[in-house]
Amino acid sequence: MPATRKNNDAATTSAISPDLLVFGELLWDLLPSGPQPGGAPANVAVQAQGIGVDSLLVSAVGDDNLGHEMLARLRAQGVRLDGIRTDPEAPTGTVEVTLSGNGIPSYHIRRDVAWDHIVATPALGDAAASARAFCFGSLAQRSPVSHKTLRALLARVPPGCVRFFDVNLRKPHPPPEIIRTSLAHTDVLKLNHEELPLVARWLDLPADEAGFARALHRRYPVRTILLTRGPDGATVFGSDHPPVEIPASPVKKIIDTVGAGDAFSAGFLAGLLKGLPAGEAAALGSDLAAEVCQTSGAWLPAGVMRDR
Repeated sequence: MPATRKNNDAATTSAISPDLLVFGELLWDLLPSGPQPGGAPANVAVQAQGIGVDSLLVSAVGDDNLGHEMLARLRAQGVRLDGIRTDPEAPTGTVEVTLSGNGIPSYHIRRDVAWDHIVATPALGDAAASARAFCFGSLAQRSPVSHKTLRALLARVPPGCVRFFDVNLRKPHPPPEIIRTSLAHTDVLKLNHEELPLVARWLDLPADEAGFARALHRRYPVRTILLTRGPDGATVFGSDHPPVEIPASPVKKIIDTVGAGDAFSAGFLAGLLKGLPAGEAAALGSDLAAEVCQTSGAWLPAGVMRDR
């Protein structure tokens, strides 16, 4: 990115002190039913805000119609905009989403978009320094600019801040080094049953679930591993307690599963921030994921889950 790139970042104008800081991609999912706002970190921020967690999304949109509409949608969801940069050059991110017969999505992600140019600011550093939880993934690290910003913010988090890494693999897969360096800054790891064998191979870890968890706990500072299996529930592997099985919450009718994993993350983080044990927090995540499966797209209408 040229050194002269303009910085139209609203985060430079105000003090920020969130409970949850979420870093990464903000984009439009181009679904068969029409465009829906999304991006895994954005989904986490919106859903966490919807159940009462003061959340700050750190990302970027383009100075275009899609970007302006995205900001309006976020505002309607009650999400603060002071962590979102408007890039005067790169377009707002988009993803072509196709759904299988049972609603499982696949993705084609546009490159060199606004969220590839997330720029660090002093205000964002201060926000990281006061956050109680920090959520990030692998996709936004494809860009050197956003990768560097993420590392700078992670370096500012205070002792006791929960660093939550959702592997969230999308093709083309990230270099294994991205996974390794992320795990070195992770307290809670989330991945699904399809991602585990890939991560195990890249890191030379056992491919069986229990062996993977034991080896990962020994090698990295990860305290909790959330292994999700969609309709088959999830398992919480803790470094200091036996595995906890979490059944999938009931779903009356699946519309699509876009954003379900992100809703699980949001519910889990909300539970932790409320002081719940990991197993109970994961059950809250399962409930929120079930709600998202019963709507089109990744965002529930504002306020749907706030009182639950």
